[in-house]
Amino acid sequence: MMQEQTNPIKIPLSQKNKAVLAMLISAFSFSVMGIAVKLAVDIPVYEKVFFRNFITLFFAYYIVRKNNAPIFGTAQGRPYLIGRSLSGVLGIVAMFYALSKIDVATATTIQKLSQFWVLIFAAIFLKEKISPKQYLYLILALIGVAIVSKPSAPGILIPTLICFSSSLFAGIAYTFLGKLKNYEHPSTVVFFFSFFSSVVMLIPMLLNFKWVTGEEFLYLLLMGLGGLGGQVFLTMAYHYAKASDVSIYLYANIIFSAMLAFVIWGALPDTWSLMGIVIIIVASYLNYKEAVTRG
Repeated sequence: MMQEQTNPIKIPLSQKNKAVLAMLISAFSFSVMGIAVKLAVDIPVYEKVFFRNFITLFFAYYIVRKNNAPIFGTAQGRPYLIGRSLSGVLGIVAMFYALSKIDVATATTIQKLSQFWVLIFAAIFLKEKISPKQYLYLILALIGVAIVSKPSAPGILIPTLICFSSSLFAGIAYTFLGKLKNYEHPSTVVFFFSFFSSVVMLIPMLLNFKWVTGEEFLYLLLMGLGGLGGQVFLTMAYHYAKASDVSIYLYANIIFSAMLAFVIWGALPDTWSLMGIVIIIVASYLNYKEAVTRG
């Protein structure tokens, strides 16, 4: 008697679960990109930013054509595409500079302050309300940044402040992303940003150009692939769910970055940096819980 075969029941992922998975993949991809930036220490910042986006451009073009999406967006969405791209490229330049001066986990943590700026910009431009608790959490996070920056160490202070500005630009970019889901396909957003940033970085890159070694070229390639994965899956996450529902999962980037840095260099942030990182993460988590509770 033949035994009847049964196929396993496939449970489809919900929109939120898709967003969480996409955010975790994005976090790991950005960690790989950050490590590659740190390894390519002798390459000028503008050159890193150019190749990070130029490499992404080819894959992004393939994705946008595969989805039959408009390459340069729609008339309604284009202003938001430009705003997202301009703020995004400024954030990347600041972040890449900071990564060349401070450890990866610290830079990554400070950059995650962007979620607070998203709240503030949403309140200003989208008329969304912020609770008094969230302002307190922002102050707590800023205290964490002050501890990380070590004001008594000038060599750390300036890169930390530049990294802080990166979080500000990222917050602006994420605010634009929240608007773009109403107008553009995610692949269009990825391609437009890659194209825009490649064009903007071309002249500064040529003015500071350095011929790279074979090893450095591999770092640039890894940088581009990590940036592509991070950007694609981040855009997908914000497309599937509200930022307030999934943004907390991007903090896995800090854990991934610290683990990769330890494996490669055997180094961890110092005591003051760890204190600041913990304070920023706690403040961010409390802010996330408050945002979820407020719905």
